[in-house]
Amino acid sequence: MKVNKLRKILGIIVFLLAFQAVIGQTGTISPYSRFGIGQIKDKSVNTRLQGMGGISNAIASNRFVNPSNPATYVYFDSLSFLFNAGMKMSSSTYRTATLTEQGSSASLSYFSMGFPVLRQWKVAIGLLPYSDIGYNIVVSDFQEEIGNYNYAFTGDGGLNQLYFGNGFKITDRLSIGVNFTYVFGRNTTSTLLYFPDSTLYTNTKIEQRLLADDFIFDYGIYYTQPLANDYQFNVGLVYGQKVRLKAKRETLVRSLFGGVDGGIEYFLDTISYKPEKDGRIELPHSAGIGLSFQKKDRWLVGLDANWQNWKTFSIDNQPDSLQNAWNIALGGEFTPKHTSISKYWSRVTYRLGARYNQTYLNLYGQSINEFGISFGLGLPLPRSLTTIDLSLEVGQGGTTAKNLIKETFVNFTVGVSIYERWFVKRRYN
Repeated sequence: MKVNKLRKILGIIVFLLAFQAVIGQTGTISPYSRFGIGQIKDKSVNTRLQGMGGISNAIASNRFVNPSNPATYVYFDSLSFLFNAGMKMSSSTYRTATLTEQGSSASLSYFSMGFPVLRQWKVAIGLLPYSDIGYNIVVSDFQEEIGNYNYAFTGDGGLNQLYFGNGFKITDRLSIGVNFTYVFGRNTTSTLLYFPDSTLYTNTKIEQRLLADDFIFDYGIYYTQPLANDYQFNVGLVYGQKVRLKAKRETLVRSLFGGVDGGIEYFLDTISYKPEKDGRIELPHSAGIGLSFQKKDRWLVGLDANWQNWKTFSIDNQPDSLQNAWNIALGGEFTPKHTSISKYWSRVTYRLGARYNQTYLNLYGQSINEFGISFGLGLPLPRSLTTIDLSLEVGQGGTTAKNLIKETFVNFTVGVSIYERWFVKRRYN
């Protein structure tokens, strides 16, 4: 490998991690991330895929890593090295029947590398979010005996996934793949009971910390059927294995004065303490299918459908009232003329997509669903095979029925895809 190119990529990784440290670790500010294990992230986080509504099950390319279907890794060039990285910024408006509030967040969205091992065997390594938690909610109530009282719920953290993927070419048209993924992370949540109209009552704070880590596996199959005039039809199937993550939970309950709105906490007594206890988080199996039709180097359209069996979810054998989740996505891209020399905008790739998700949340009989419309650009850098990718998604989720919250969001992702030929022997020194 060329040392100067490796240094360049390592420099990008260091910059992304430093930026992540500055802006914080939370990748969401959704109040719905309070439930389950937070806001679930799918693997189609690459900026190119986000610009097409998140379609990914039947998308294979030699220019970027697609962890949604590990069978697509076989399409990496045999003499190339790929590096992808992206940052995501979100702005949301939350509405109830009477209130409106805004918030924003930013986080490292992904980074990945892909390279060949053998002609029939390609490998990918990457880091993605699995779930995000980030909320700060105050719920007010009243009882005649004690007056007004509030519950302040806060939470942050999430789970990450570090994957090692392998794609194997079976025939010229058929490939299979598997991702070995290490899931790890920590969630910290707290509930503060306080009395806004009285200084006589002591407040009560419940703090919980959950640490989890274990290995999960997902598999993919990809089949392509070449047609006349450079047309091509593709099918992708993906499956995620059911797994029980190792987890540890710690709970602390204390009485105190203060602590409201981030104020100083004056702790009085420890009411209860449960030290770290080994447990399990049962994650469900999942399945998906994708179809795509394309004309080589010109355009592509695709359709995805995915499903997850969240009704079987549990923590320490305690089930939660979650529903099965599913989503459908439609999208495509178009490049006017990728070989154009004089017209830069003819070499730009234009993307468009839409998605609809039924999340695993069903609160007070209301399914928490969301939809989004996305747009994207792939901007090639001069005299290089590297591209800068941009995607913008606008959408809506939730509902104001039953005193719930409706969210209107704008997600912006910027990514870089570096393509280098690292395994070519020089003819001249």
